[in-house]
Amino acid sequence: MIVPFNDPIALVLDRDPISPDLSYWGDVRKRFFRNKLAVAGLTVFFILVLLAIFGPLIWSGDYKNARSGFENFRLFNSKAVFGTDDLGRDMLRRTVRGLGISLRLAAAVTIAVTLLGMVLGGLAGYFGGWIDNVLGRLIDALYAVPYVIIGIAFIAIFGRSFWTVMGTLVFTGWLSTARLFRASVLQVRSQDFIEAARATGAGSKRIILQHVVPNALPPVVVSIAFSIAGAILAESIYSFLAIGFIEPTPALGVMIRQARGNFQAYPHQLFVPASVLILLTLSIVFVGDGLRDALDPKLRGAE
Repeated sequence: MIVPFNDPIALVLDRDPISPDLSYWGDVRKRFFRNKLAVAGLTVFFILVLLAIFGPLIWSGDYKNARSGFENFRLFNSKAVFGTDDLGRDMLRRTVRGLGISLRLAAAVTIAVTLLGMVLGGLAGYFGGWIDNVLGRLIDALYAVPYVIIGIAFIAIFGRSFWTVMGTLVFTGWLSTARLFRASVLQVRSQDFIEAARATGAGSKRIILQHVVPNALPPVVVSIAFSIAGAILAESIYSFLAIGFIEPTPALGVMIRQARGNFQAYPHQLFVPASVLILLTLSIVFVGDGLRDALDPKLRGAE
């Protein structure tokens, strides 16, 4: 059941709606921090973000150009804690900067995808009619095209750059957000308090901003976490296939791709960036799962 945003939990639990002892987001926060996996994921994610921000200041130096001393491939040597790659470049420096690239790209893509998906999905869900039909057909058509093909087309037209990769991920990523928000808006639009707002003479703009968007927002909050993880994995796949970032950019996918040839002799060249990529995506997925459980109205009503 969807209820007015001001006091959703109070009405679901059949309490006095003016009682201040419960709040929607306070209840969500409590449920989230009871989830040990979600808290662990949030902690790991926070550590990785700090590493991406302050790591380049601590481990400064050249991380793009080949160096002499190719014999220092091994782990924990005196010149490089995580060893070096086949060009003698410090794996720690490159991994930290690759982590920063992934996080910056994922943040930019997620913001753009969320805003675009909410605007288009919200308009289609609230007004319906030809807007809904056009958006539905557009989403179906784009879903039919593999996103790797779209990435190749973008690279061929605009060339390789941060903005090209970002544009590709936004172009393919807003579809699921738009579908999700449209379905949520359709559910909210049918509630009695929306009809009551119309009866009082409220216009569409006021209804959308004050009633529809706040009540339809919780599923999008969950999708944001998975959008971040999806953008990081998609960027790594593009880079691994050499249709995204390429050398000497130290993206995680680029490093994994370069490590294939030396895997048997120097497995750390693959394990170091791959481990960071796995930790990053898993931590975000655990946070998303925790948010989904915390925002589930059935779980809230069960207590």
